[in-house]
Amino acid sequence: MTKNSKDITNIVSKVLDRNPAVRMNMSKGLINIRALARFIIKDKKLDSTLDAVISTIRRYKLESQEKLFEKAYEIITKTIATSTKSPLANISLIKDTEVQGLLPELFSIINYDQGDVLRIIQADESIKILVDEKNLKKVKELFPENKIIRIVENLGEINAHMNPEGEHILGVLAVTLNELAINGINVQGTMTCYPEILWFVEEKDLLKSYNVLYRLWNPKAE
Repeated sequence: MTKNSKDITNIVSKVLDRNPAVRMNMSKGLINIRALARFIIKDKKLDSTLDAVISTIRRYKLESQEKLFEKAYEIITKTIATSTKSPLANISLIKDTEVQGLLPELFSIINYDQGDVLRIIQADESIKILVDEKNLKKVKELFPENKIIRIVENLGEINAHMNPEGEHILGVLAVTLNELAINGINVQGTMTCYPEILWFVEEKDLLKSYNVLYRLWNPKAE
């Protein structure tokens, strides 16, 4: 419970800061401010009048939040080409000298002429390898079993060839990830190798994910 107007302002601001979808729709005039105020009062158990919360919402500076991503949305609509791949498998390995010494042998397993996938991500403590599931058995045979942390199968990849101008535009990746999240899609991982951006999702979500991103890339699409 809170009575302090400054506290109310802080709480309302945090709610809006953490809900970019609400901010975006507010900026388009698609949000019922009175209904939003009632929700915040109930959700946060505010000891405040409805009019006070409505006033606080209206004072929230949408422009400072949403203007940041205007160029990102604009450059996303200039996406040049897209493709999808599935099914993929993600193999997480212990990062040590033995595993690193075996990594070059992966290239003899992968048939690039047939369009085989090989993605390698190296972190501080582990190495992640993404390959076509048809090559999973060969990868498992290459690395000792005690070096494999976990394997996740049935993944899909979306690859977007972005407009080269987007490399230095703030928020391109954030906008796409947010759009997927608000549509209930759990992104398993991303890779950027500009002008390409790759998103990895569960294979069952691949078509839905592609359609969500397609609507971002083509705002006039039905």
